[in-house]
Amino acid sequence: MKTRIISGVVMAAILAAILAVGFLWNTIVIAIVLALLAAAAIFELLHNAVGITDKFSLIGACVYGFAVVMTLPLSKGIISAGLIFVLAVSIIYELFAVLMILRNHGEFDIAKIAAIYGLPLPFAFAFFCLGGIIMRDSGIYYLLLLLNFSSVCDMGAYFAGSFLGKHKLCPNISPKKTVEGALGGVLASLVVTLILALCFGKPLLNALLLTIPFCIIGMVGDLFASAIKRSVGLKDYSHLIPGHGGILDRVDSIIMIAPLMYFLVNTTVL
Repeated sequence: MKTRIISGVVMAAILAAILAVGFLWNTIVIAIVLALLAAAAIFELLHNAVGITDKFSLIGACVYGFAVVMTLPLSKGIISAGLIFVLAVSIIYELFAVLMILRNHGEFDIAKIAAIYGLPLPFAFAFFCLGGIIMRDSGIYYLLLLLNFSSVCDMGAYFAGSFLGKHKLCPNISPKKTVEGALGGVLASLVVTLILALCFGKPLLNALLLTIPFCIIGMVGDLFASAIKRSVGLKDYSHLIPGHGGILDRVDSIIMIAPLMYFLVNTTVL
């Protein structure tokens, strides 16, 4: 627990420094960091979880994840332009993936074929959406709200489950998660949503109403990532972050929340 807390504090400090440099100097810094994280997450997924070892396939998938996020500064905040760039890059990647599958047809079973062809797309798009949320007006508010739906909810669920947990939420995938913990996590997020909306002067009702579904979506993302790990016998996606695991271990909830939140933020619902 001590290592986990120290790592969490260090990560928070690094995040604050990146955001400060990005907003005070150039937001391309934020895009580059997110692009690198996207590439690292895709590598963890394809190499560590799926077991793909072909260097060309891995490099191509990582470059794709990096390129998708880097379309953000190219689109200059224009949503339609950004999505067109993402689509173009994704089509190129799909062609590349097909070539890699044909090149390694003797080594790629159906799981690896499905993984190299399909999995990088939603993960890269999620990081693109995360960048789009951060780089828009009031980006800090939306980022804090996103972290509230994921990290605060997760921490609230952990402590509530530790003291009150009796009924297992999904024992076959994550034996330690409980219904009481999930309810405690949602309650904690509701409190933080209230504080954030009041501090930033944002509409309170919409934020509160969306907190519960977003927290649930975040939990689903966490369970989905755990299901992948359990299916291949992994405890963590990597050991990059002491006490936390890999990039995917830290952003599994965010990956599910970010695309929907990106849509709602850009339709002024939030």
